[in-house]
Formats: sequence, C-alpha cells, structure tokens
Amino acid sequence: MTHDDNDFRVAVIGMACRFPDASTVEDYWRNLCAGRESIRPLAQEAMPADPPAGYVHAGALLSDADQFDAEFFEMTPREAQLTDPQHRLFTLCAWEALEDAGHIAAENPTPVGVFAGAGISTYLLRNLVGHASLFQSPSSQLHALHGNASDYMATKVSYKLNLTGPSVAVQTACSTSLVAVHQAAQALLDFHCDIAIAGGASVQVPHEAGYLYEEGSILSPDGHCRAFDADAGGTVFGSGVGVVVLKRLTDALADRDRIHAVILGSAVNNDGANKIGYTAPGIAGQRAVIREALSAAGIGADTIGYVEAHGTGTKLGDPIEVAALSAAYREHTDANQYCALGSVKSNVGHLNSAGGVAGFIKAVLAVRDGRIPASLHYSRPNPEIDFATSPFFVNTELRTWPDEVRRAGVSAFGIGGTNAHVIVQQPPAAAPVAASSGPRALLISGRTADDADRAAAGLATYLDGADLELSAVAHTLAHGRRTFPHRRMVVANSTAAAAAALAKPAAGEAAPAPALAWLFPGQGVALGADVLELAAKVRPFGDQFRACAEILRQRADFDLEAAVRNAEGTEQTQVALFAVEYALAGMWREFGVTPRELLGHSLGELVCATIAGVFELADALMLVVERGRIMAAAPPGGMLAISKGADAIATRLPDDVWLAADNSANRCVVAGAPSALFALAGALSEDGVASSLLPVGHAFHTPLMDEAAARFAELVRKVARKAPEVPFWSNVTGAPISAEQAVDPAYWARQMTSTVRFREATEGLVARNPGIVALEVGPGKSLVSFLRTADRGAATVGALGAGLGAGSPDTEIVTAAGKLWLSGVPVDFDAIYGGEQPTKVGLPTYPFALKRYWVDPPEYVPAPARAVEPVPPRVAAAVVETAAAAEEDDFVASVRRRVVAVWSAALGIEEVGNDANFFELGGDSLLAVHVATQLRAIFPLELALGELFVSPTVAGMAETIAAHLIQRLDELSDSEVELLLNQPGAAEERSNNA
Repeated sequence: MTHDDNDFRVAVIGMACRFPDASTVEDYWRNLCAGRESIRPLAQEAMPADPPAGYVHAGALLSDADQFDAEFFEMTPREAQLTDPQHRLFTLCAWEALEDAGHIAAENPTPVGVFAGAGISTYLLRNLVGHASLFQSPSSQLHALHGNASDYMATKVSYKLNLTGPSVAVQTACSTSLVAVHQAAQALLDFHCDIAIAGGASVQVPHEAGYLYEEGSILSPDGHCRAFDADAGGTVFGSGVGVVVLKRLTDALADRDRIHAVILGSAVNNDGANKIGYTAPGIAGQRAVIREALSAAGIGADTIGYVEAHGTGTKLGDPIEVAALSAAYREHTDANQYCALGSVKSNVGHLNSAGGVAGFIKAVLAVRDGRIPASLHYSRPNPEIDFATSPFFVNTELRTWPDEVRRAGVSAFGIGGTNAHVIVQQPPAAAPVAASSGPRALLISGRTADDADRAAAGLATYLDGADLELSAVAHTLAHGRRTFPHRRMVVANSTAAAAAALAKPAAGEAAPAPALAWLFPGQGVALGADVLELAAKVRPFGDQFRACAEILRQRADFDLEAAVRNAEGTEQTQVALFAVEYALAGMWREFGVTPRELLGHSLGELVCATIAGVFELADALMLVVERGRIMAAAPPGGMLAISKGADAIATRLPDDVWLAADNSANRCVVAGAPSALFALAGALSEDGVASSLLPVGHAFHTPLMDEAAARFAELVRKVARKAPEVPFWSNVTGAPISAEQAVDPAYWARQMTSTVRFREATEGLVARNPGIVALEVGPGKSLVSFLRTADRGAATVGALGAGLGAGSPDTEIVTAAGKLWLSGVPVDFDAIYGGEQPTKVGLPTYPFALKRYWVDPPEYVPAPARAVEPVPPRVAAAVVETAAAAEEDDFVASVRRRVVAVWSAALGIEEVGNDANFFELGGDSLLAVHVATQLRAIFPLELALGELFVSPTVAGMAETIAAHLIQRLDELSDSEVELLLNQPGAAEERSNNA
C-alpha cells in the first residue's frame, strides 16, 4: 500500500485542554515553550498536621476542577454536584474543541464519534460515598453511577452535544487517551464517522493533596519528574483533561478547515506475558508498536525529528523505552543523535488517562509551529541509557525545528501493557486565498446576555493587535459557533476596527420564529448616485437593477441610471424608486431573507404587488412609467407633513386640502392647493405644531388625481394580473388586500386618490404578527419609525440608513443584515460576501459561566446533608382536620411543602416555585422514579408513576396527592393514620416494614 495521497491521512482540526496552569491550548503551549514546570509545592494549609515519613507535599493541579456551567449543559445543580469533575471538564473541553474545529454539532447532521476514557472516580470514592442520603434509592444510585463511572463519559458527551457517531469508552490506564486518538483515526478511515473527538480525563480528589513516596515505587521522591536523567526517581501524578478533534484529511482540505497537524499513522498493541510482571513495561511490545506505526505511516524513522516519549522518569521504564525506540529506529537508520526526545511529564506530571493526549497535543503544536520545547530536569543521562550510540538526544532547550518536513512520534504505554504510538506531521500549506475586502459583520451570541457580553469582550481582547484576515474571522464566527438567542454584532472593514467596535457592539435577543415584514416607501425619499455605487459593489442588487434598466431601455427608452442620478420630477422619481426597491427586494431574497408579509406606502404598494406576483416585472415597470407621466400631468399641488395624528388635524383642514396619508398616531400628510398648505402650516406653527412641505409638485392621494387615476385603471386593465402569492396590505382599506382587490383595475385607481391608511395597516400587521421584525426595503427609515409607533417593542431595520448619503451603501446593507440576525431572522452572509470561503481561524471559545458544584467529603460538611423529612405532625393533623372540616386549602398547602422539599433535594435547587415544571427544571425519568420513591416513603400512596406525574408541577402533584389521601382516609387503619402522624423516622420505619 502506498501513502502518496491523502486518503489514509487524518487531520487534527481542533484541540482543547485543562492542564495544570493552562486552561487553554494557547496557555499550555506558552508554558511549554517557556520551560515552565507546573508541578509545584502545595499550599501550606493543605499540609497534614503530622505528615508521615516519605510524604511529598507537591502536585500538579487544575484551577477549576470544582467548576462547571450546569445551566449551559441543561443539568440540574444536583446532577452537576453528583457528576465526577473528570466528566464535567471533559464535556467542557469537548465543546471547546469542536468550536476550535469550527464544527457546530447541533446544526450539522454529520456523524461525530467520541472516543474517550477517564480514571477511577476518586470524587465518588472520597467525597460522595460517605453521604448515605445521596444514595437512598436505586434511581439515585443510578444517577451517581452515570455521572461517575468511566463507562458513561463518552456517551454522556454524545448526548449533551448531540453527536451521533460511535461513542466508545476507552480504558487502557496510562495509554487511554492516545489509544482513543488511534481508535478515532481508524473510525474515520473506516468511515464509521466523519468527525471524531478523542481524549481523556484524570482529576485527582482530594485535589490539593500530596503523596507518599516509597522506595522502588513509580513516584518521585522530591516532587519532580526527571525523565531520562541519572537522578530520576519516579513521576508525579497530576490532573488534566485533553480533547482533540479529528477529520479525514481530504475532507478537511475540501472544507477549508484550519489544520493543526496530520496523523500519518498509528498503532496499538499489548505486551502480553513477555515481561517480568503485569505492571512492568515490555521492550518487545513497545518496539513492535513503534514499528507498526512507522509501517502504517509509510515513512522511515530517519524522517522523524522529535519523539514525545512516555517518559515517566522511572529507573526501569526510561531505559526500556529508549531501548525499544532505538531498536525500531535502527531498522531504518544508522545515524546517531539526530532525533530530539522529550517528555511533557517533566512539565505537568503524569496525567494518567489524559497523559497520552497531553503528549499528543504537545507534538501537534511542535510540528505545527516548528519549535521543540525543552524536556525539564535533565542534566546527565540515566546510566542504563547509551544516548551517544542511539538515534536520540534529550532536548533541553527550546529548539527551532529546521527540517523542511517536520514529523514527530508520540508514545503512551499503559500499566497492563497496552501500548500506543502515533506519528504526526506538520499541516499542509494552506491554499492561497485572494484577499477579501469590504465590510464584514462579526456575529457573537450567548445563552444569556452576560455570556454574550463576555464573548464580545473576549473577542475584542483577542483581536486587538491580531494578524488575522477579517473575512476569516467573520466566516469562523458565522460557521464555527452555535447560535444562541442573546446576540451581539459589529460591522467593520478591518480587524483593528472590529476590535475597537466590540467595546460597544449592537445587541439584540432573537425571537424563536420572528415574523418578517418588508416595508416599501413611496415617493418623497431621497435617492442619489450612491445607488449606482451599491449596484457596482453588491452583485445581487446590481443584477436586479440592471435587469430593470434593460427592460426600461428597450420598452420605454427610459434611462434608469440618469433617473437615479438626477431624480427630477414625478416621471423620473417614481420609476427610479420602484426599480431600486424591486432590486433591493431581489437582493434580500438572494441573501436568504424571506418576508412573511409586505406593506408598501403609496408607490410602495405597487412594488408589493409585483413582488407578490400580481404583475409581471416588465408590465409593472411600464405601468409605473405611465403612472408617473399621467400624475405629472395632473393639476399642480403640494403636500405637507405634520407632526400630529390625523384625528387631531381633521377638523382644521380647509376645503381644498385633504388628508393624504394617515401614517402613525403622531404623523400625517395633507395635500392640496399650495396657498392653502402655506396658510395651514403658518397656523399650525402658531400652535407649536411642526410641519414641513414635501419636495413634490402635486397633491397625491387627493381628488386632484381623479383624472390620472381613471387613465391608470385603463392601463392596468390591459396587463395580465394574478392573485398575490405573498400577503400584502392595502393602502385603501388598511387591511390585508384580497385577491379580488389585487387584480381589480378600479382598486388601483382608488389607491391613487384615497388616503394612505398606513397607521391602520401597521396596527393590523403587528397585531397579526406578535414579535414582528420590520425591514424597510428602500432608502430611509420613515416607515419603520411609523411601525414602532404602533408597537414600541417591534424590531425594525432600515436597509439604507437615513438616506443613501448616510454611509457606504455596502456597509449599510451588511449592517442591516446584522441587525436582522440580531432579531433572529436567518441571513445568508456567505451570499452577501459573494460566496467566499476563507479558511477558519482560531478564536476564543464559549465563555462558560462557571460556578462551583461540589459535594465535600463528610468530614468537611458543617451540617448533615439535606434529606427529605417525613411528614411532620401538623401535616398529618391537617389530614384529619380536612376530613372533618373540609379545609382542603390548608391541607394541600401542607402537602405542597413536602413536595417542594422532595423536589429540592432531588434537583439540588434551593427554591422551587409552585408552578415550576419538574422536567423543565432538569428532571428526567430516572429522577422522577427517585422522587416518587421519596414521596411514597412520606405518604401512604398507591399512585402509579404516571398518575403522580400527570401534572408535573409542585401545585399539580400536591393536588393529586392530597386528593388521593382524602379519598383513602376511610380505608386507612388506625396504625397507618398514626404512622402518618408520627415524628421523623416514621417514613423510614414504614419503608423498612413494607
């Protein structure tokens, strides 16, 4: 088999970790390159009062072992407390690694596998088992088992992250996480999944505790790991979690993923019985697994420049490992001391089940960045190792890797003899991408508003001074992060500008299913030459605009560009405005923005009709050309915008002035003779009412348009018309237009002469569409301001600012798209950016809201663990009293208090409301069984589980129990009634005697 192509290679596309002194991969790499040791003396207060002989007060700790974001992963506080920190931290890292890979599992059907293992749950053994109250029922025992046994860690991650590939628990002791990497790679190459998560976790509890050194053991006598050194005496166990995300190289290249390194080959075997004891290393097995990995990679050992060794720093293990490596390499080369050797255990200790992935991540970073960190505490070789005649030397300083091809081997050998070796190579050179320019929207979201704010602040810090292509940043955020309801957004033209803008991003909260309405303005808004700039910069708008221009040129000898540039007179302005709005609508459709309803103002209603399919585009354009001409020929007049509602103005209108548009509760337009309008404006001014004359020469939507309207009806009668396919609202009635009205020529005549009832339409629109989002598809923001008068809570977006001179038109479009996204409207930003596909880049991952979820061991608990008390006498007395006096409210309240106590203990929630839903609080079927068991231990119930949870609220459950007890009161024996009345302990007695 040849390996010249990429079909048998696997890419490392994502990484995350929690290692001593490192909460991110960047922290970890920085520490390694700085030669930092994270094994250190522990706090003095953690020192035993009388430490035994051989006690070493040192360790490699995690800063957040007791922290978790339970709400993010939809876990109750109690479930989080009963879950081993190994499982919790692995879940966090799995999420972060997928984000680093730019993969959104919840929104992608691609099967993702999970291959992972953890150490024994010392949290369960040391902290939980001493609390008998936590294990009162089989269901509570199962909950503890699922949260602590290593069998369930991989599958729990698959469940929480919605991953549908194979989910496999790996348990091979110290080699666990490197075996997981091998299995994940094989699953990819065998097409069992398309992406795979691999890694391991090991968290020691108690966390800040030293250890006892014994002569001849694998533990270090002085709290340092001196791998391969003459003074090596053993290792130091630490805590850590590491996760990597793998993908077939061909797929990663095709998807333009960020590739950290490439796995060329890997192998796993076992020593069998060919060694001196079960826990001892085996030279034959180690040599065989290295040979097999080299064979799988299809390369010679002489091309490998670094080996990340198992390197535990034991007098027996180190010489055996170097001997095995040398034997395997001597089959390929006679060269001496050409290959660097190191062990990350000298930095962070032996991380047990996470040790292999810690070494793997170090090797990946080394081949990626071309630097080999120092292996610490080495000064002279173990006398049993002859480095001078071997291919290896221990790397004792940060070394620049000069080789053109950088390859590294990684070893992990588990107690019990399962050996793993993986060979990695630097990532392939990224395919060149043309530099992208123009505005980009950076999209950020969080489960809560605080999370979203922290994400924006973290990204701002990260981008400040970063040498990153803005288009790649925007692409990664849009396609590599899950979208949450609380959203933040900025638009910028450079990474530096984006970093600055993130100090105060636009904010919004997405509606679950927002109703989008498109609003189309009428004559009176400004156009300008910037429209032509938009046509040149934004292809979808330009295509639609040029299509309109061509139709107008061929059929009416009309110069659309000149009309837009000059916008003089009704004849030019109406046609230009119609074409611009129609082109904008086509552009938004191509950007994936689809309206539920349409509402136009005056001429804008004709745009609605055309988009809805009533008129064909060519016919509509010709109608608008003729409409402009015949309206221009109408008697002269004027229009006056007034900052008052129509009702307040109606009685003040002279005979030759009419209400032209009822826009909102505090805005209207009147029209008529210019002299009468001047007089009215003066009178209004004296009363403190603002008004302004519009830049038009006619009185639209008045009887002065009667003759023009009659001619227009004849023109409409000559063109084909169809019932609308998209709902839109009538200016004439202020209600949704009917199919009959939409195709009636007389209706379009009335539309020219009648008052524009925009206020009624907006009020109806928002009433029919709660949570509406309105987009003004045209220049300006007047219509969305009118709509906000009808509904102050409506989300509104102006597509082109307050006029096309307000800013770069392409920036206005991207900003509008971003604001739509803030409100929950789906937007295809790739289409906005012209379908570009930049390579994903590394960005900060989700800013989890970490809190302490921890059960201290019994000796540290100041008071007994909370348990559910039996029914106190006052509750049982209420039973008797209720039966006699029918005082059901007091009795139900008493029962309710006991139900709250049971729920609170089961869910780990201090305050539970009467209307709280058990399952919405995080309860599941297993917890429901536990709750039912606890309630049966308190009350003499004969209710099935389904009956008890028929109404899964505190109030509902209490009512069910109370009704059942009252019904059964006459059936109870005297001893059962007395038991119900008994003091604490009665519930346990009845349970034992059942």
